[in-house]
Amino acid sequence: MMKQSQAPLWEYLDRRRQEEHVWLHVPAHGGGTGLPPEVREAFGSYARFDLTELPGCDDLFHPTGIIAAAQQLAAELWQAEATYFLAGGASAGVRAMLAAVCNPGDDVLVGRNAHKSLADALVFTGAVPRYLAAESRDGLLLNVTPQAVREGLRRHPRAKALFLTSPSYNGVAADLAAIAEIAREAGVFLLVDEAHGAHFKFASELPQPAGLFCDMCVQSWHKTLGALTPGAVLHCHSSRVDRRRLQDALQAVQTTSPPYPLLASLDAVRRRMALQGEKVVREMLAQARKLRRVLAAHFPLLAAEDMARLGFSLDETRITIMTARAGVDGLELGSLLAACKIEVEFMQPHAVLAIVGPGYKPDWTERVAACLQDMPPVREKNMRLPPLPALPPARYTPREAWFLPSALAALPDAAGLVAAAPLVCYPPGIPLVFPGEEITSAVVEYLLAARKAGVAVHGMDEQEQVRVIAEV
Repeated sequence: MMKQSQAPLWEYLDRRRQEEHVWLHVPAHGGGTGLPPEVREAFGSYARFDLTELPGCDDLFHPTGIIAAAQQLAAELWQAEATYFLAGGASAGVRAMLAAVCNPGDDVLVGRNAHKSLADALVFTGAVPRYLAAESRDGLLLNVTPQAVREGLRRHPRAKALFLTSPSYNGVAADLAAIAEIAREAGVFLLVDEAHGAHFKFASELPQPAGLFCDMCVQSWHKTLGALTPGAVLHCHSSRVDRRRLQDALQAVQTTSPPYPLLASLDAVRRRMALQGEKVVREMLAQARKLRRVLAAHFPLLAAEDMARLGFSLDETRITIMTARAGVDGLELGSLLAACKIEVEFMQPHAVLAIVGPGYKPDWTERVAACLQDMPPVREKNMRLPPLPALPPARYTPREAWFLPSALAALPDAAGLVAAAPLVCYPPGIPLVFPGEEITSAVVEYLLAARKAGVAVHGMDEQEQVRVIAEV
């Protein structure tokens, strides 16, 4: 039995890169010598880890050696029945979770704060989404309440699964304990996109980890723990899940050439969290609280006590500046910070999001403070975004919409038409409209205002055209 102090995948690849091998296999760069000189200079060491399924290197989709051992150690640390490394990010895990438990035509309850990768999963599986409205404040989607879940199950008693995103992009976590009890009573699978919450198990001050309550969850370790992008994992916490079907789904949604440097980084991160996880996360929280104090001296922030009154909990390492409350333009604030070489995760007219991770340097707080001190007055918002639109009516399932003939329509003229593709303000990547839903006049008003304010909208081209179901 291996110990958490070991990192079998990382250790094997690290030993191997120090040996001279004749590369009569892919990748064709031969360990770096075949890379363009400028790439070799920057990534030469990385390239020594960039291997294929050679003897000793194991196989991500049929692991029996070092990958199997690395995944088992991760499962033990996160107290899962099985853990799977993801080469395609949490988005691949979302598709695999749904495919593992849903057949075409099965109802699945979906929290409406879901990432756009869920739209792909719904097309891929043919599952029928039954959307649950998420609570919102000041233009931010927060999360789904137990009451919304109970009502959703009452309206859709044949639902096969419940898919939630917790925490949200802004660190707002749902009451998963209460929701899990409701899901168990109804006999539905509880699937959680916990992309931003892999660190929760290492500090009691953080929201409870999803693994305590769900059947499966995905975590983006590159978002929270310091793995290479897009390093992520899927944890299976339930014997109810058909493991063979899950493994087949994982292979179906990922590349057959997984990047070994990424997999090795997942193994190394797991070891660090096993040995020093509480220390790492305590330091993240300490630095986040210092940064919060600096930012709170200038702007209102999304606060844990406000979320608690709504039945949610908040990850303090996600710091949301509520520019809407301050009456200033979040895009302008983000630009002024960028001029100081301070890059934030997310900036929209109504909010700016800063993330503190294990790579945060203590002197960065001083740099932020100095930038804010010298910053010219932030422009007042000359245009407020409309309220977030109500959930639009669904005319087709996402899978049906994907295969129907489509055409381009000017957004101002699209009210009443049906979307053939998601319409998404990015970031945060949460669809306002899923494929198959009607584009309402409220959606048109919101997206036109967002585009005018400078927000990037996926699904809309430069001529403000969107793809809609063609009339037949």
